[in-house]
Amino acid sequence: MKNKNNFITGETYTLSELFSGTHKIIIPDLQRDYCWGDKIHTSEKKELVTGFVSSLVEQFNNNQGTESLNLGLIYGYEAPENHIQLCDGQQRITTLFLLLGMLNRAVPDNMFKQYLISDFEYVNDDKEPYLQYSIRESSLYFLSDLVCHFFIHKKDDRYFVDDVEHIKDSAWFFREYGSDPSIQSIIRALSAIHTIIKKQEETWCIDFGTYITQKLTFMYYDMENRKNGEETFVVINTTGEPLTNTQNLKPLISMEPLNAAYHRDGHTLSEDWEEIENWFWKNRLGDNDTAEAGFNEFLRWVTMAHSDEKTLKQILADGIYTYPKEHIPFHVIRQYWEVVKFLFEEWENRDCLSKAYLSPSPNREMKGNKVVNQIDCFHILPLIVYCAQWEVNRPDDRNLHRLYEFLHNLSRIDNVRKSVNSLVNDVNQIAKTCRDIIDIIDTPLYDTISNIILSTEEKLKLKILKEHQADRNEIEELFWSAQSCKIKSHRIWSGQIMPLIEWAQDENGFNKDMFKKYSHIFDQVFVDNCDKSIDIVRRALITRKLKTYPKKFSGYTNFSFAWEWSDWQNLINENTEKFKLFFDDLSNGMSYESMITAYTDSEPWSEFAKQKYLLEYCHQKNIQLYDKEGWLCIREQRATKYMSVKNLHLYHYLQSSLSIDDWSIEKYDNTDAHVIVVENKIQNFVFDIRYSEPDPSTWVLNFFKRKADNAEVESALEAYIDNTWSFNGARYEKSLIFIDSGNYSYPNVLQELTAIINKLEGNI
Repeated sequence: MKNKNNFITGETYTLSELFSGTHKIIIPDLQRDYCWGDKIHTSEKKELVTGFVSSLVEQFNNNQGTESLNLGLIYGYEAPENHIQLCDGQQRITTLFLLLGMLNRAVPDNMFKQYLISDFEYVNDDKEPYLQYSIRESSLYFLSDLVCHFFIHKKDDRYFVDDVEHIKDSAWFFREYGSDPSIQSIIRALSAIHTIIKKQEETWCIDFGTYITQKLTFMYYDMENRKNGEETFVVINTTGEPLTNTQNLKPLISMEPLNAAYHRDGHTLSEDWEEIENWFWKNRLGDNDTAEAGFNEFLRWVTMAHSDEKTLKQILADGIYTYPKEHIPFHVIRQYWEVVKFLFEEWENRDCLSKAYLSPSPNREMKGNKVVNQIDCFHILPLIVYCAQWEVNRPDDRNLHRLYEFLHNLSRIDNVRKSVNSLVNDVNQIAKTCRDIIDIIDTPLYDTISNIILSTEEKLKLKILKEHQADRNEIEELFWSAQSCKIKSHRIWSGQIMPLIEWAQDENGFNKDMFKKYSHIFDQVFVDNCDKSIDIVRRALITRKLKTYPKKFSGYTNFSFAWEWSDWQNLINENTEKFKLFFDDLSNGMSYESMITAYTDSEPWSEFAKQKYLLEYCHQKNIQLYDKEGWLCIREQRATKYMSVKNLHLYHYLQSSLSIDDWSIEKYDNTDAHVIVVENKIQNFVFDIRYSEPDPSTWVLNFFKRKADNAEVESALEAYIDNTWSFNGARYEKSLIFIDSGNYSYPNVLQELTAIINKLEGNI
C-alpha cells in the first residue's frame, strides 16, 4: 500500500491512503452534524446509509471487487500539518469509516484496525482515530471511544461493547453523548450497516473490506485555508436567499410616503442613514469588513421591537426578517440607534454589554445569518425597548439598572434559556409597561406574564422590595451580589437564591441582617472554584446526613460528592433545612474538624469523612460501585483511571508502616488494572497487591522481578517464598484473607511483605 504524505489537488486517493500514516481527517466545527443515519432525506423518510452501503455491496458483488469506483470530490485544507479539515464530503467519509469499523468487528485479528487508528495512537498516545469528529467535544470523544471499545476487539477490554444496541448502556457512553445529534445519527447508521452485513460470511467481509479500502477512490481539491473552506461550505451547503443588504434597503425606505417629510436639524434621511452606518462600521469586529452585519442586526432589533408575538417568535427562531418599511418610519430607526449608542457609549453599566452584539459573527443555527442569539436578544432587546419607551438618557438611571439586573439574572436560569423564544415578548411588555420593575405588581402583567419569568422566587423578591422601600437600595444590592458571578462560587445559585431568602425569615418576615449573615457564611464555606480546595467541606457534609449524599446528580453515571455548580445547587435545594443548621453550627463556632471527629466509623460513608486521601484521589469527586471490588474512586471525570477504596487504604497504610531503604510504594491505576506497587527499583524486585478478583474477600499478591524472563524469575525468587505461593508462569502469586484490624490497617499484608523483603535485603 502506498502512503501519500501530501494531499494534492486533482489527485485520487483510496481510503487506505486517507486513513494512514500520521494523517488525521478532521470534520471541523464549520460543518453541520452527521445526519445520514436520520430518516429525513427522502420522501419515504429513509436514511441514506442503507442505500449508500447497499450500492457499494452491489458494485462489489457485480465485479468481484476487481474494479475501482470513484466516489467524487472531497474538499479540504491542511491545518495544522497532516490534519486535513474537510469542507465537503464528511457524510460519505464518515459513513465509510463507520462501515470499516463494523467490518473490522466481523473479521478475525482486527484486520482493518490499521485504517481506524494508528498503532502509536492506540497504544502510546491519546487514542485519536484517523477520523476526528470535531464539530463538538462530545462527538470527538465519542468517536475515540467507539473505535477503541466497539470497533476493535481487545483481550480483557472490560469496556468492550458486544452489540450496537448496547452502546448507549456502556460505561463510556456519557450523558452529553445522548444529546449530541451527530452521535445519535452515527448509532442509527451503525444499526443500518449491521443489518446489511450481519448475514455475510467472514471471507466475504474480508474481501469487501479490502475492496472498500483499496478500490474506492476520491479526488481531492485543496481549499488552501479556512476562509476559502468556509466560503466553499456556504456555497455547497446552504440554500435560500441572503438577507436584504442594508444598502439596497436605504432607497426603499427613502421612497416610502411616511418618510417624505423627514428632516432633523437640516439633515436628510440619507445623511442620517450614513451616520448610523458609519457608527456600525467603527464598531465592526473580527472578519466583518463592513457595517453590514451590525447594521442589519440592529434593523432586526427594531423590527422585533414592533412585531406581534407570533412574528417575533418566528424572527427569533430563524434569524430572518423583512423590515416593515411601510409601517416603521425612519425617525424611529434614528431613535432606536440613539438608544443603542447611549447604551454602548454612555450608560454606566455599558461594560456588561458585549460589543459583539454590534457586529455578530455567523451562527450556524440561524441558517448562516449573522445575528445575535435568542438568549442575548432576551437580554438586550428589552433594554432598548425600555430606553425608547421612557426616553432614558441618564447614565446612572437606577430603574434602567434594575431592569438590567432583572434580565441578566433571568437569562442565566436554565428554564428561561430553554424557553427563551416564547419569553422575549413578555420581557418586552414589562419594559414597555413598567418604569420601575416593582410596578409590575400593580399591573395585569403580574398575573399574565409567564411564571418562568415571574417565578415564586421573583414574585417574592418584588414583594420584599415593595415592602421595604426605606431599605430597598441596600436589599437590592444584597440580592444582586448573591446572584452575581463576579464571585465564582455564586454560580452555585445560578441566579436562584430562594434558600438564602428563606433562611433570612424571622417572625416579622424578611430580615436583611439575617440575609447578610447567611450570605457571609456561604461565602466562607464555598470558596472560589469549589474544587478540591473545599474537600474538608465535603467531608463535613457527610456527617450532616443529607438526603442522598453522595448521589447521582443529573446527567451522571457515577455517584458524586458534588463538583459542578449545578450539583451544589441541587444538593442545597434538596436539603435547605440541613444546610441552614450546618451554617448555624459554623456561625456558632463549630469547626469542620469537630464534626468529622464526632462522626463514628459505623455511620454511612464514614471512611470518606475520616480519610481525606480518598477524596483527594478523586479529582472531580466521582465514585463508582463495582461488585467485585466495592467502591472505586475515579481519578478524572471519566473512568480511565481509578482505585478501589480498599486499595487506597492499603496504600496509605503501607506508606506509613513500611519504611525500608531502596523500596518505594506507588499507586498504579488504569483501565487494565489498579494495584499497589512495592518495588526495589535498583534490584527490580516487585510486589503487586490489589483487592480484587477472583475472590473479593482477599488480597491478591504478585511477586516478580523486572527485566527477567520467566525461568529466571522462578529460579531467582523461589528461595524467598514458602509453599503458600504458586508460580503462574511469569510471577509468584498468593491470596491473603482480607483482614481489617481497625483504623484501615492490614497487618497480615505488611507481615507477608516484610518477611520476604527482609530475606531479600539480607542477600542483596
